[in-house]
Parts: sequence; C-alpha cells; structure tokens
Amino acid sequence: MDFSSFYSLVSESVKFIELHPKLACFVIFTWSFFETGLLLGLILPAEKVLVVSSVLAAKGVISPIHFVVCGTVGTFLGYTASYFLGAYLGEEVLRKVLRRFRVSQEDFLKTKEFVERKGELSLLFGRFIPVVRALLPLIIGSFKPSFVKFTIFNGLGALIWMVFYLFFGNLIEEAFSTIIRHRELILPAILLFLVLYLVWRKYGKDRENLYRP
Repeated sequence: MDFSSFYSLVSESVKFIELHPKLACFVIFTWSFFETGLLLGLILPAEKVLVVSSVLAAKGVISPIHFVVCGTVGTFLGYTASYFLGAYLGEEVLRKVLRRFRVSQEDFLKTKEFVERKGELSLLFGRFIPVVRALLPLIIGSFKPSFVKFTIFNGLGALIWMVFYLFFGNLIEEAFSTIIRHRELILPAILLFLVLYLVWRKYGKDRENLYRP
C-alpha cells in the first residue's frame, strides 16, 4: 500500500465518521491505536483523522466525551503494545528494525536521551514531539522499566494527549466560525496582506540590494 492509499483511507475514515457519528468511537479508537502502536505511526497519517474528529466533536457532530474516552483507550493500548515490542526486541535489535523504517540514528538517540533525561515524565510530554511520539514506548520498553509505573504514566499521557486534541479542535472550530461571521472584513484583509507580501517579495528585496555596499 502506497502513501496515496493511506491518504485515501484517511479520507474514507473521515467520511465514515460524518455519515455514522454513532460508530465514530470505533474509528477514533482504531486510528488512535495506529498513531502510537507498533511503529504504525511512522507510516500512517493517523493524526489527520484525529484532528478532523476533534473538530467534529467541537461542532457537536460526535460526542466530545466519546472522542476523549475512545481516543485515550486507543492510544493507551497502542503505547502498551509498543512497550512490549520494545521489551521483546531489546535495544540492539530495535535499532536494526527501525533502520528498515528509515528512522535515522539521530532520531533514535534524540528519543533515547529524552527518555533518560525525563524518565516516566517523558510519557506525559513526549507525545507532543512528532518523531519521539512513535519511538517513545519502544525505547522505554527496551529499558524494561516497571510496567506498573509505565501503565500509570501512559494512562495519564494518553488522557492529556486526547484532551489536547479536543482543545485544538475547539480552537479550529472557533477560528472558522469567526472567519465566517466576519468574512466581509477578514477575507479582504487576508487578500490585502497577501498582495502586499507578494509586492514586497517582488520589489522590496531589489531595493534592499541597491543599498548594500
């Protein structure tokens, strides 16, 4: 399956949620798991489904509570599966596997240093760093820490992550609503800004070059 197929799958998932809001929980759970589980987050654009779903939750198309609960369970189980995979493979084998997914040594070491520096707290904040998000549970698992501690911080991190998505969706919905309500003022202002920017790009830099020694 190529990337165009992945994006087609994303579009179909979003349409399914819009047409069948009562079944949205299943789709949100699945994509939340894909975003964080078993290296799938490195190849699947799962965050796009979650962002659109968060906007639909903000609009009331789907339940915000269902969005948070189903997403939290999905991302929690995704990280748990990755934890066990990392523990099973160990650090050396994990490095070799990640190379096949085109994960650079730099990204691996950056995530490892982040885990060593933050410990369990990395599970609360690491999800907000794109590459770290997918690698984090695998690398933590390869260290084989206490599973109880991992579970507690993983659960908290998953909840924070989905609440953030919901908050982000609300911001997007508010922004679009504001633009639509005041489009007579905002759209011309945006157009004027773009025109001025293009004029500056075309003529402003040339004038700057004239005054350079």
